[in-house]
Amino acid sequence: MSADVAGAYLNADCPEKVHIICGPEFGTEYIGRVAIIKKALYGLRSSGFAWRSLCAKTLRENMGFKPCRADNDTWMRPAVKRNGEKYYEYIFVYTDDIMVVSENPRAILDRLNLYFLLKPDSIGKPNIYLGAQIQPFEIKGDPRKKWAISSEQYVKEAVRLVKDWLEKRGLMLKTRAPSVLPSGYVPELDGS
Repeated sequence: MSADVAGAYLNADCPEKVHIICGPEFGTEYIGRVAIIKKALYGLRSSGFAWRSLCAKTLRENMGFKPCRADNDTWMRPAVKRNGEKYYEYIFVYTDDIMVVSENPRAILDRLNLYFLLKPDSIGKPNIYLGAQIQPFEIKGDPRKKWAISSEQYVKEAVRLVKDWLEKRGLMLKTRAPSVLPSGYVPELDGS
């Protein structure tokens, strides 16, 4: 399952001393007064670090997860399935996007929701994560669940954006392009 954290940065305290002079958007009685920023706001240089530190502390100290040594945004903890089989539960975090892989992912998201407000309409089976489509699939004869990832939608959108950019400048993509690799190229034999 996956979910988005609502106002993720606002969960963390601002790690630096930041203040503003209030303008009319704060109400006429506050115009010209100094306001101290207490929460990490989008746009402040340290806000991403503050949010990530708070999220990491919560996953580690309150939920018993440890970061993967190869990717600090992948969190894991040992667990036991109802049938007694040992396995690992995983949480993947990318800014405010959370994906959970577990026998009972809802329980993990419910617990996480105690610490950070999860957008209710975002909680569910994932179909897109980090711009790529993901979906469950099966291999005949293997009862284990598997997930597939595809960049098709991401690539189509990237090509559309490039075409739009070129069109505004009176240019266009070639309709036929030669292969990126030379004819007969065998990458597995390339020692470079």
